[in-house]
Formats: sequence, structure tokens, C-alpha cells
Amino acid sequence: MWDDEVDVVCTGAGAAGLANALAVADLDAEVFIADAADTPTARRTWLEVAGGDPETSHYFTELAADLGPLRRKSVDPSIPVREVPSTAGSDSGRTIAPFVGARLRDWAARCLATPYGFLSTRLPDWQTTVRTADGEILEVSELGTLTIGSGDAEAAVRDWLTARIAQEGIEVHRGHTLQRLVFEEGVAVGAVFDTPDGPWAVRARHGVTVTGGAVPLPGSAAHRLPADATVRLCVVGQRASRFGRLELLTSDPLEPTVPVTCRARDRRLVVNLHDTHRGLQTWRCAKIDRYPSLGE
Repeated sequence: MWDDEVDVVCTGAGAAGLANALAVADLDAEVFIADAADTPTARRTWLEVAGGDPETSHYFTELAADLGPLRRKSVDPSIPVREVPSTAGSDSGRTIAPFVGARLRDWAARCLATPYGFLSTRLPDWQTTVRTADGEILEVSELGTLTIGSGDAEAAVRDWLTARIAQEGIEVHRGHTLQRLVFEEGVAVGAVFDTPDGPWAVRARHGVTVTGGAVPLPGSAAHRLPADATVRLCVVGQRASRFGRLELLTSDPLEPTVPVTCRARDRRLVVNLHDTHRGLQTWRCAKIDRYPSLGE
């Protein structure tokens, strides 16, 4: 007995869930957005949203079985930013890019490592194909453009998505926590949510999009973009992959970033080089007049 029926169900109202809802709405489809009081830091990835339902947990485990354990240091809370040349348009259709299935595992791991990732129980319908500056081919659904100011990129994106959701008149169902997915002959056909008024079952005619809830705002991605850069908000995936994520695409060259751990190692390296240099200088000066004595 279903309480509601829509085209696509989004299990979270974080940035990825709102972006997917807008992409679905752009296709004139009906979407259901569930918003739970989520705490992403309490779980390793956004995929661990089912509260112990065996069938749902097994489904998620099988989809990510070949990815191996996700290392904590590989998780990046910043919104993904990617450079796309201004001349890179949609695929002309005259050539077909080679399909390399082995790359899908790496792509899925990259999507799991960001709170802006999502999993679709059905292969998404993409609007266009673009080639990035590093030659990677992406399937893209563009939502709009946004100018990033001096503030946090994450906060600006969240505000933009929230305003668009309100503009489109899409309802966000508060207090709905994913309980389990519903399967028919191995295919996910809907989801059941825990609500203050009891379980709420929603049938999805075109699949369920699994995402996390609210995304923390570390404010660490804005420095990768030039000041007042204009970016394209896009839902991004790869051909034949159920995994995807929200990304910012820009034609402006990105500023290189160095992880904090690398900066610390570089500082230690400089100190060690200075110490070594001083030692060598002392040895060379002594060698001009004579060879150092044993033990000197």
C-alpha cells in the first residue's frame, strides 16, 4: 500500500539531493524530497543511510563491494570543482568515445568520498556530454550558473539550490528518515520513510536517488576558484554508472591546491635541507686545507 507515487524519490535534502531534484524537475518529472535530521559525521559515507534493513543494506553492499574500504583521509568535504575549456561543448554525436569499464570503479569511489555524491537505482538520463581539461568525458545535466564571491563556495551553492527549489515549488518533506528501499524482482521501486506520524511509503516510477542530508560547510573550495568566478552547477556522472555527484564546472584556470599534510612535509623538507647544507659547507671548508681527521 503506497502513500504517494512520483517519478523519482530523493532520500536526502543535502546539496546532492536538491540538485538531483532540480535535474528531474527540468525533465518535467515529479520528485519527492525527504529531509531528515541527518548527521553525516556519524557515519563513514552518505550511502550508509538505511537503519539496518537487511535487504537494503545488502543492496548497498553489493553495489560498493568491489570498491574496498573507504579510507577516512580520502574523504573530501569540499564541493568538487572541475575545469572545462570554454570551447568544450556537447558531444557532436559523430564520434563515440571509448568505454572503459574499469574506470567506473574509480569513479564510484570518488563519488563516495564526497558528501556531494549520490547513487541512482536506475541509470540517469543525462542532457549532454562534455570533455574536461584533463580529457575526461562526463555525462552532465546543467542546472544553471552562479558567480562565486569572496565567501564560501559551499554556502553559495546551498543558498542557490534552496532558492531554486522554492522557485520551482518543489516541496521538501521534513522529518522523513529513510527506513528501507522497496524491491520488486530485485529492482528498487520505492522507499519507506520513518516520520513522526508513522511509516510513509513512496513509489518511484523511475528510480530512487540515494544521497546524504545536510552537508557541512568547511569553506575550503572557494580558494581554488579565481575571485568572482562564474561556474556552472551540474549533476555529473559517467556512462553506465549509477554513481554521480554535484560539481562546479568552470572555464577559468583553477588555482593549484596543496594538501595541508603536503605543506607540513614540505616545511620539514626545507628545514632538513638547510641542516644538510650547513653540514656540507662545514665539510667542504675543512677539506680545502686538509682532509678531516678520523671522527671529525
